[in-house]
Amino acid sequence: GEYMKKKILILIMIVFIFVIGFNMFYNGFSEIESMTIQKYDEPFEDGKTTTDKEKIATITGILNRANHLPKNIEYKLAGEPTYKIQLIYNDKNTEVIHVYENFDKNTTLLISNENGYYKINEKQTQKILELLFN
Repeated sequence: GEYMKKKILILIMIVFIFVIGFNMFYNGFSEIESMTIQKYDEPFEDGKTTTDKEKIATITGILNRANHLPKNIEYKLAGEPTYKIQLIYNDKNTEVIHVYENFDKNTTLLISNENGYYKINEKQTQKILELLFN
């Protein structure tokens, strides 16, 4: 009846608000099946791949908390990235992130071919590298 409809509507609203709120604080990295890290100039085939759910969850957490920079900024990059990381999603889509260490004091710049620029700190960078390389 009428009461049930109202309840469902309220529920939908709550979920909607939650989803919007969640997306504002998170960069939207989720549903990742595997991650491969490789030196910038080497092929991913020879890289180190992990499908370890805990490692992926930890790294995804760091990426989601990364400082997402405005899309309209063009950075003048000195030098090459040190690493590249390939994310393979559950739906088989891929994303590649280039890792520029020491971009700034205590700052690593991440450039995604899908979502632009992110900044993380040295500690977060070390954590990602440590998890992916071990």
